[in-house]
Amino acid sequence: MPEPREPSLLDNLEGFLRGIREGLEDDKPPVPPAQNPTDGRSREVGRKVQEVRRGDYVFRRTTIDEVVFDPPSADSTGERPCQ
Repeated sequence: MPEPREPSLLDNLEGFLRGIREGLEDDKPPVPPAQNPTDGRSREVGRKVQEVRRGDYVFRRTTIDEVVFDPPSADSTGERPCQ
Protein backbone atom coordinates (compact mmCIF):
# COMPACT_ATOMS: atom_id res chain seq x y z
CA MET A 1 0.00 0.00 0.00
CA PRO A 2 1.55 3.36 -0.99
CA GLU A 3 2.21 5.94 1.69
CA PRO A 4 -0.13 8.96 1.71
CA ARG A 5 1.53 11.97 0.09
CA GLU A 6 1.58 15.54 1.31
CA PRO A 7 -0.92 17.76 -0.55
CA SER A 8 0.75 19.99 -3.10
CA LEU A 9 0.52 23.76 -3.17
CA LEU A 10 -1.95 23.49 -6.04
CA ASP A 11 -4.13 21.07 -4.01
CA ASN A 12 -4.18 23.50 -1.07
CA LEU A 13 -4.96 26.47 -3.30
CA GLU A 14 -7.80 24.56 -4.97
CA GLY A 15 -9.33 23.68 -1.60
CA PHE A 16 -9.02 27.27 -0.41
CA LEU A 17 -10.73 28.69 -3.50
CA ARG A 18 -13.42 25.99 -3.40
CA GLY A 19 -14.25 26.97 0.19
CA ILE A 20 -14.60 30.62 -0.79
CA ARG A 21 -16.82 29.74 -3.75
CA GLU A 22 -19.06 27.51 -1.65
CA GLY A 23 -19.34 30.19 1.02
CA LEU A 24 -20.47 32.72 -1.55
CA GLU A 25 -22.94 30.36 -3.25
CA ASP A 26 -24.72 28.96 -0.19
CA ASP A 27 -27.38 31.32 1.10
CA LYS A 28 -27.70 29.94 4.62
CA PRO A 29 -30.11 31.53 7.09
CA PRO A 30 -28.48 32.83 10.29
CA VAL A 31 -28.36 30.40 13.17
CA PRO A 32 -30.95 31.38 15.78
CA PRO A 33 -29.70 31.94 19.34
CA ALA A 34 -29.84 28.91 21.59
CA GLN A 35 -32.19 30.61 24.01
CA ASN A 36 -34.19 33.77 24.38
CA PRO A 37 -31.89 36.02 26.44
CA THR A 38 -34.84 37.33 28.46
CA ASP A 39 -36.03 33.91 29.59
CA GLY A 40 -34.46 34.30 33.05
CA ARG A 41 -32.09 31.37 32.53
CA SER A 42 -29.24 33.38 31.04
CA ARG A 43 -27.36 36.44 32.18
CA GLU A 44 -24.83 38.68 30.48
CA VAL A 45 -21.74 38.98 32.66
CA GLY A 46 -19.47 41.02 30.44
CA ARG A 47 -19.30 42.99 27.21
CA LYS A 48 -16.24 44.34 25.42
CA VAL A 49 -16.35 46.51 22.29
CA GLN A 50 -13.25 47.14 20.20
CA GLU A 51 -13.34 49.64 17.33
CA VAL A 52 -10.79 50.65 14.70
CA ARG A 53 -11.42 53.38 12.12
CA ARG A 54 -9.67 53.20 8.76
CA GLY A 55 -10.75 55.83 6.29
CA ASP A 56 -14.47 55.54 5.64
CA TYR A 57 -14.70 52.16 7.39
CA VAL A 58 -15.22 51.20 11.02
CA PHE A 59 -14.15 47.72 12.09
CA ARG A 60 -16.01 46.73 15.25
CA ARG A 61 -15.77 43.60 17.37
CA THR A 62 -18.21 42.99 20.23
CA THR A 63 -17.51 40.17 22.65
CA ILE A 64 -20.35 39.18 24.99
CA ASP A 65 -19.77 36.86 27.93
CA GLU A 66 -22.93 35.11 29.03
CA VAL A 67 -23.84 32.50 31.62
CA VAL A 68 -26.64 30.11 30.67
CA PHE A 69 -28.30 27.81 33.18
CA ASP A 70 -29.26 24.75 31.17
CA PRO A 71 -29.36 21.61 33.32
CA PRO A 72 -29.71 18.34 31.40
CA SER A 73 -33.15 16.85 31.63
CA ALA A 74 -33.65 13.43 33.19
CA ASP A 75 -35.04 12.16 29.87
CA SER A 76 -31.99 13.11 27.80
CA THR A 77 -29.30 11.64 30.08
CA GLY A 78 -31.10 8.56 31.28
CA GLU A 79 -30.15 9.46 34.85
CA ARG A 80 -32.39 10.44 37.68
CA PRO A 81 -31.96 13.89 39.24
CA CYS A 82 -30.48 14.10 42.75
CA GLN A 83 -33.04 14.21 45.53
